Amino acid sequence: MNAGFLRRSFSSLADILIVVLIVYLTFLLFGRLILRNQVDHFDEMYPPYQEMLDVYNDDLTAIGEEYTAQMTLAGDNDELKAEAQLAHQKKLQILEMQNTTDIEPFNRELSRYFLSIVYYFALGFLILVTIYALAFKGRTLGRKIMQVRLEGPVHSLSVFFHDVVFKYFFIIVVFVVSPYGGIALLFLSLIIDLVLISFTRKKATLRDILLKINVVKTGYGY
Repeated sequence: MNAGFLRRSFSSLADILIVVLIVYLTFLLFGRLILRNQVDHFDEMYPPYQEMLDVYNDDLTAIGEEYTAQMTLAGDNDELKAEAQLAHQKKLQILEMQNTTDIEPFNRELSRYFLSIVYYFALGFLILVTIYALAFKGRTLGRKIMQVRLEGPVHSLSVFFHDVVFKYFFIIVVFVVSPYGGIALLFLSLIIDLVLISFTRKKATLRDILLKINVVKTGYGY
């Protein structure tokens, strides 16, 4: 019997968390240092940049607290509320302009660093999830936990396309170009999977159908 959407989703979530955790640990151990060494004078630039961001966040919090207090004092007086909102928006605009001006000298070099972090996690995830899926031959820890397995023509090539290319590759590529686009594509793929698994006779996703693979429930001890 084919596994349901929730069972499959939680098995994928468990596998994603495992892979992301390992990628994050590699980043902490050596990736972060490697990426920082690619930026000239990183040690001189980053501390003042972080300090300015901390000041910006503190000012943002203070403005928010002041706005909340003014709205409370205004009570049911709509005129006072409107004045408080207008003053709040003006202060936010001034703060944002000041912060943009302050960090502008650091933007070019440090933006490269932050972008390289995105590339590191994206590439690291794809490489590690490929190794992970092929090493376990599709019998990943997430699937074992949720008691599901692949059934059909299961071999290295089919697992690669089923568990990597059709499942994550395109989402990661779009995410690198546009994080919002990647998130939107992720939700769209989840909705399509939900519809196909829950409301069709085959209860299979597009990648299942293309590769003639079923994701089925299995017994305890798998």
